[in-house]
Amino acid sequence: MKKVSVLEKDFKLDSLYALFKRGSEKYGDKALYRFNQNKTTETQVSYNEMFELITKMTLAFQKLNVEGKKVLLLGETSVQWIASYISVVTANGIIVPLDPLLLEDEIIKFSEKTEAEIVIYSKNFSKLFTERNGEFTTVKRFIAMDKESFTLYPDHPYVDEDFTTFNNILALGNYLKDNTDMSVQECGRDVKKLSILLFTSGTTGSSKGVMLCERNICAVMEGIYPVLYHITDDDVLLSVLPIYHTYEMSAGILAPMLYGCTIAISDGIKYVGKNIKQFKPTVMMLVPLFANQLYKTIQKSVQKQGKEKTLKKGIKISNFLLKLHIDMRRKLFSQVLEGLGGNISKFIVGGAALNPAMVDSFKDLGIHISQGYGITECSPLISVVPLNEYNPTSCGKLMPGMQIYIDKETPDAEFGEIVVKGDNVMLGYYKDPEETAKVLSEDGWFRTGDYGYVDNKGYIYITGRKKNVIVLQGGKNVFPEEIEEYLERVNLIGEVVVMGREDKETGVVSVVALVYPDAEECKAAGLEGEEAIYNAINNEIQNINKMLASYKHVNKLELRSEPFEKTTSRKIKRHTIK
Repeated sequence: MKKVSVLEKDFKLDSLYALFKRGSEKYGDKALYRFNQNKTTETQVSYNEMFELITKMTLAFQKLNVEGKKVLLLGETSVQWIASYISVVTANGIIVPLDPLLLEDEIIKFSEKTEAEIVIYSKNFSKLFTERNGEFTTVKRFIAMDKESFTLYPDHPYVDEDFTTFNNILALGNYLKDNTDMSVQECGRDVKKLSILLFTSGTTGSSKGVMLCERNICAVMEGIYPVLYHITDDDVLLSVLPIYHTYEMSAGILAPMLYGCTIAISDGIKYVGKNIKQFKPTVMMLVPLFANQLYKTIQKSVQKQGKEKTLKKGIKISNFLLKLHIDMRRKLFSQVLEGLGGNISKFIVGGAALNPAMVDSFKDLGIHISQGYGITECSPLISVVPLNEYNPTSCGKLMPGMQIYIDKETPDAEFGEIVVKGDNVMLGYYKDPEETAKVLSEDGWFRTGDYGYVDNKGYIYITGRKKNVIVLQGGKNVFPEEIEEYLERVNLIGEVVVMGREDKETGVVSVVALVYPDAEECKAAGLEGEEAIYNAINNEIQNINKMLASYKHVNKLELRSEPFEKTTSRKIKRHTIK
């Protein structure tokens, strides 16, 4: 029988600091984080050690009067990054996590826009903040993180100067804890004021500053707690997505702590394969592109070994046994699963819709996929398929504590815009009341910009993004995401975007598929030259057209020689496509 977490009745979370305090009290010296120093030496930090670290950093930030100040946070996932985020918020500062792949001029621009007074950064940004520090006109303190020399109990003194280090700040906190009567000021803190400022990834245009409060994130933790209780203190989660993004921070870093999970921190996107073998995770939070890549890795491995027929036969036998309530998948497919570390059993996928066929394929191998739906403005979670349920086509059931309604254009319409309300909904957009008013009503209802519907079992289904919809001459609406789901099943297609193109002379809108071919698959299929690849993919598209209503047919195929531009969370930037 599968182990599940023992849930606390009427679970409430007052603050992010309380989450780490709870973790320390419940799980003590158990490893909270596992990571590599210098990408070679594995190190662990326990629940107790992390709570002590955050306590000391918070005391230091209180002493440095961080309250009400904007603090830019730039860097890769690390213990210092997480400690800085939580400590600044707990000290009543406003943390501003930025995408580490931003250009230098963009970082300067965000610094000016937010009027940041403090910057905390990893060594990759040392050159920027030492050579161009004069351009950060509002910043008064620069704090360097150094992942490689991380020590929990630094003994060197804190130096009060413009340029300092994470360890120096920690040394100050260490001194304050041992030599003063200072304590973390939890009582009376306003957890509903602005404390987290996130800039959206900008997949549909220029990024907006999403203002969140601590209560927003705590509401997500309270909602997710009874839903993902099949995650336990036996689980190891590998963190691979960008931590500045609220999906990874909320679902990949904070939520696993609710169940005593150990979080393994990846060395970076290039090292994921190596880290999977090293840490042997049981759970991973992914975006669809990542899940697709992992499945293709499995397929290529099976093909290389010439075991396609053996695998198909094994799946057939396994599925028959499952009908008799006999689960042999871990044993039958142990060699296949070894490529994913051997222990993986759960994927939680968000950010976009995952092909239902992909969900079924992973299930055949013994990996359960739970899809979720969220948006930065909702901190970010709105819905998720509970881990004890299976639905490959839905993005889940509404999170506990939230309300939803579908705003239909006509009463008999099949779908409408998804509108939600709850404690996880943002405060508004930073310095942009007009844009805030467009999506957030005075009584707290938030317009997601997504079209969808809810079935009689409470499952939510997304039909498409409002901004992406293709409106045809006859008034029919075509959702590119629906067609992309079919096209993504074609092995010859590496990446695809469906969009509408209007003929300047006739005004007729055509449904066009922009495709970046999968070079390895094309080569394996014996396709040489652009014409051969075009014809093969076009034939696949014509076959898919036969499964779609005539108005949804792809009218034209365009091949691309370069991949699509993406955000660091691996979403295609549709607004950049011409």
